[in-house]
Amino acid sequence: MKTDTTIRITRTQYRVFAEATKSVGLALNLSSFKRMENCWGGYSPWTLLVCGDARKDEPEWQERALITLAASINTTRLRSCGAGRPELDWSALEDHEIYPFVVWHEIGHRVDNFDHWLIGIKDVEILTECRRRISFVNELLADRYAWSQVRPGESIPLSENGKRLQERAAESLTYLEKHAPRLPFPCRSLAAGQYLDVPEYMLDGHQRAAFIGPEVSRKLVQQRAGYHRKRIAEGYRTLY
Repeated sequence: MKTDTTIRITRTQYRVFAEATKSVGLALNLSSFKRMENCWGGYSPWTLLVCGDARKDEPEWQERALITLAASINTTRLRSCGAGRPELDWSALEDHEIYPFVVWHEIGHRVDNFDHWLIGIKDVEILTECRRRISFVNELLADRYAWSQVRPGESIPLSENGKRLQERAAESLTYLEKHAPRLPFPCRSLAAGQYLDVPEYMLDGHQRAAFIGPEVSRKLVQQRAGYHRKRIAEGYRTLY
């Protein structure tokens, strides 16, 4: 079903998606479309604090890369972007497929993309050409990866842009496959279990912590919420 509505991620969905992202070494955070600068999802290789066990008052902490999801998505607004995608038409997504698609798209940026930094390319001309093509191709690949998870075995519905750019897509992908390095496969999986390897930002207040589960340490949540209130008062801006 396709409707004009705003869908909101549920606690059950968050916990299912968190296990999927942790299986490829990424913790899962929630934010908002506005705070994410008009994005519904984002993969960041930059590491942030992750709590080893959110049930403990004084847990161990490590730094891990994250995927961030918008806590709500306007279905019409997302589908309206479909025609401009490099290949896949997002307007084909049913309501219930939107959140899984966004999650797998961001996972795709980690497991099936070229290295955006293009490390190791010495030839300036080749480096310049790879930089010109890489964002387009990485978006195309992330969409393909997500579609293969949401609609396995089904042909990709081409966007209007995709119909015009089939030749460019094939040529750019071939060029990068010849010259550009792929991202290395993710590091070890994070610990399975809803209370394990939780992003620190998910403990910033009881409303966020409820997505993790009822056994989250209240003392820990109060401590992290106090820390963030202090930083905001000092003028620090947070994306989350």
